[in-house]
Amino acid sequence: MVEEFLFFPVQERLRGKSLAGNPYLLYLQQMTSSLNDIDFVEMGRTCFGHAARRTANLLTRHYNRHLSSVGLELTQAQLLAVIADGSASSASEIARYLGIERSTLARNLKPLETSGLIERRKKGSRKGLPVLTSAGQEKVIEIHRTWQKAQEELSSLLGNEEAAMVRAQMSALRKAVHILEDREANARPSPSHKGDLLRPTKTGRSR
Repeated sequence: MVEEFLFFPVQERLRGKSLAGNPYLLYLQQMTSSLNDIDFVEMGRTCFGHAARRTANLLTRHYNRHLSSVGLELTQAQLLAVIADGSASSASEIARYLGIERSTLARNLKPLETSGLIERRKKGSRKGLPVLTSAGQEKVIEIHRTWQKAQEELSSLLGNEEAAMVRAQMSALRKAVHILEDREANARPSPSHKGDLLRPTKTGRSR
């Protein structure tokens, strides 16, 4: 009986019932009213996160279709390209450039190392930066050739001007998010400041 009640539409549960003295039914009425005030279509249409995710999924599928011929996916190809570039001075820098966490980077490196495409020479007791093996160098050349074809297909449809505009807009969106992240980080109290707030005063109370 309880399960049936929970799965009835809200409007059906409210029909013919007195709300007086019943906080649960009052809550259902308020929730229904609040939901009816939300334009979910507009929310989906204007949400930057939703648009970015949909676009990223479509683009990933496009590049993966091409890269399947070399046995890799876009994330692996991007990682090999960054390693081939060789300008990153640390694993953190590689992760930051790719927009991923260090733990995700470590997971992504393992299959490439197992496949013999990269190696990580030890620095003392720790593994150093990944470098391409000879097989990895050949694979990156294949990746670049395949990537160019996928890139040209999109560029030819967009045209040079619109392609440049899309890249500029994506860059502007990333910068905006970085600014918000920096603001949030700066607004957080430092560890030493937190200690000051919790340190008892002469009266025995925390500040």
